[in-house]
Amino acid sequence: MLWNSFLCGILQFFLVVSFGLSVVHADNTCGLTCDAGATCYTDVDTAINCMASMPFNQKWANATLDTLMQSLENFGFGALYHNTGPPYSINLDIQGELAATVEMVENGEFTSDLLFQEHVQSIFQRTIDAHTRYSKPVCYNAIFIQPFAFDLRIIPDPQNPVLNEPTLYVMENLYTADYKKFFPQYAATVDLLLTNTQSISLLNGIESTTEISQWGDTHETRSNNRGVRFNAAYRSYLYRSATSYNIYPINDLSITLLDGSTYTLPWLVSYKTGFSDVSVCAAITPTSPPTTSPTASPTDAPMTPPAIVDRKKKSESLPLGIHRKPIKIDDHPVQHLDSEILSRSTVSGNDRTIIIPSNSSFYVSCFTQHLSPSTTTKAAGVNNVLVMKVSSFSPPGDDYVYAWQHFLNDTAKCLSTSYDMIVVDVMQNGGGYVCLGTRMLEMLIEEYNVDHTHVQMNYDFPHSDLMTKYVNELNQPSPYDESILDPTTDQPFPDGKAYYYPGRNVTQGGVLSRRTNFFTLDCRDAEIIPYPQYKPPRYMDRDHLVILTDGTCGSTCASFTKIPQEGDKATFVGAGGLWDENMDVCSFAGGFVSNPDYFKEVAAFVNESFPSFLTNQRWQFGWGTWYSRKLPTRQSQFTEQTPAHRQPFWGFPHASISPAVTTVMVSDLYDKVIAANVVRLAEINTFNSYTDSASCQLSHDEVDFLTALAIIFGILFILISVTIIYVYRKQRDDGRTYSLVSH
Repeated sequence: MLWNSFLCGILQFFLVVSFGLSVVHADNTCGLTCDAGATCYTDVDTAINCMASMPFNQKWANATLDTLMQSLENFGFGALYHNTGPPYSINLDIQGELAATVEMVENGEFTSDLLFQEHVQSIFQRTIDAHTRYSKPVCYNAIFIQPFAFDLRIIPDPQNPVLNEPTLYVMENLYTADYKKFFPQYAATVDLLLTNTQSISLLNGIESTTEISQWGDTHETRSNNRGVRFNAAYRSYLYRSATSYNIYPINDLSITLLDGSTYTLPWLVSYKTGFSDVSVCAAITPTSPPTTSPTASPTDAPMTPPAIVDRKKKSESLPLGIHRKPIKIDDHPVQHLDSEILSRSTVSGNDRTIIIPSNSSFYVSCFTQHLSPSTTTKAAGVNNVLVMKVSSFSPPGDDYVYAWQHFLNDTAKCLSTSYDMIVVDVMQNGGGYVCLGTRMLEMLIEEYNVDHTHVQMNYDFPHSDLMTKYVNELNQPSPYDESILDPTTDQPFPDGKAYYYPGRNVTQGGVLSRRTNFFTLDCRDAEIIPYPQYKPPRYMDRDHLVILTDGTCGSTCASFTKIPQEGDKATFVGAGGLWDENMDVCSFAGGFVSNPDYFKEVAAFVNESFPSFLTNQRWQFGWGTWYSRKLPTRQSQFTEQTPAHRQPFWGFPHASISPAVTTVMVSDLYDKVIAANVVRLAEINTFNSYTDSASCQLSHDEVDFLTALAIIFGILFILISVTIIYVYRKQRDDGRTYSLVSH
């Protein structure tokens, strides 16, 4: 039996590969090639035609839809999306949309794989949820680019001191030279736009902010909040990944300057080996067939359910779960800043000491900024500022313990320096390990270090037929490879039925569903790093702890920001956004994710089948949902928390821009954030000093004098009152006498 299963797997492998190759040789008329490791270029029409040349495969499409629909029976927001209500008001029956797509497949409405992929991608785009974003298979790996990046800024006008409107320009990017080489006929236009001193008023005939924002609304999934989507779209508008975004429709870009002159530029398309090659889209590593018994593996060794794993080996055994290295929701790796540039303040020169360089392997870097003495810094009581950049909560490495130790040891090293104020930069942080986020909060905020329940979050997930069977048959105390805790006892559940039953009937989005009891995550592994009972040399209060965010800080980073914001433990500064609208401090605060591979393994333990993709698209979905502590009936992803302060900054690092350019911009932002908070601290301290002096105690002589003065004023008040009453009565009596005489 096991030998037959093995042969079936091998046969499936060769069938998939041979089928993909046969399609390429028979139907791929694209003809584009690119050497391995090279970056190649083509025009937009050729790229679109190549993608459209990949034929529609109904078998692949059916497998895709079947896998999506069965997985989404466990979607944590499946009910709520029917009607999320304010503040975002999304109405989406995602299962209904996919069921309609099944009918479209059966009716032959898709004439190419591209049309099918674009349609499926557009459905998930409407969730505006990076946790549940759908990326096309890798044979669509092309990027549509323009020869510049946007440069949005507010320029002060001495004649108009109240001016607060951002203006848009363009600046060089890493593709400028390649674009002019590929399109020499447009080189002069590119140079004119880059050297022009006029701002851009229109993009494609629409006001520039409106055009970028509306493109973000229909393509970006980073956030439910429009201002945060704008921050993401500000870079992706000119750098569009075909795997990550819908490409249709795409037309030449029209740019209108302030004087009314208009210029039109085509898109350049970069691609690599395998682009538009159907065989590259095939899932050439087939998932192993389910075992015939939940208690025996092919080696006849006991088979361990997903929840029963050595905690020290979880990164090797976990199908996906919460502690596997997360699927990147960005199309590019973490964008590092330039440490050499960062070592010099743009305001006061060489006044920074690098503690951990910005290219740190474990995504925590920091420096101290030494402020020049002034009346303001003296009033604020701030001489040294620690600036800590947290690029990700997903440090690399297969050994999660090793990765965690380095991440938290670097954090402790930063916090061991001398400082009077901390700025934590989490801009563009896409998340990672939940326990690293909560542990860092404990290291920053004393109340959280004393009692870890203040950083614990309530989670649940929906009941489904598969999970009900899994819990009933295996009864494991956790649904995945990480221990969970009962929030009423702060201890692990005794078994699976304890967290799954009785459950709760919950109406969300007008739909009634059954959900698990609340649970929290067990982060004891993280809480002993750097060592048990660790405390930094000094904690900062809310006014001296600044968290800088562009709102795209998501997933674990969302919990890192929302927890202290709801608890009023830090000062939040938001960068960028739509300047005349509120923005959120974070994005996709859904909880934790899963994917079809995990549920296929769960199904194997209860002798159930579960479908798989036959292509290599990237997709996951929000399974466990996290509830706001401030609004406990609402999942945190559908609450909005605005920063207390804003900075007009849009110079975000990006893969299309030289780090040297954006580091200068970010360095300047740090100076402005520090300066603004120092001014606020000075004002707070000055006000407190004034109120303290005003409320000082009086001497006995002063008390006696004021008492005597009060008595004198009291007597005068009584005399004046008696006089007024006497005069009033006399006038009234005189009037009454006059009235009698006249009659």
